[in-house]
Amino acid sequence: MLQRNQLEVRNSLDAFFSESESLKVNVFTSSTCAFCIEALDAAREAAEKFALLEIPVEVIETSVEDHPEIIEALNAIALPMILVGNLRIIGLPRSEDIEHLIHQMMLAG
Repeated sequence: MLQRNQLEVRNSLDAFFSESESLKVNVFTSSTCAFCIEALDAAREAAEKFALLEIPVEVIETSVEDHPEIIEALNAIALPMILVGNLRIIGLPRSEDIEHLIHQMMLAG
């Protein structure tokens, strides 16, 4: 049996996820990037794990070739680059790395 505080936390989390938009995982890619497809696959894999828990996570791919201003605005030094809120991973991540960022954003609120 959950203690009262644990139950209140659970209820507030349920309300948060049912009333809010999905978390967004932004994957910045380039057609010349050797690891961008793998990074995108890792992001999708992480999102699928959260979907099993009924936590909506949306993966958004953005080509820096279509939006070159992003590189300067985000101070991107390499690709692939993954952003979850203000947290980032540069280089080829594992799905677990992306899951960790999602968890951090969820805890930060």
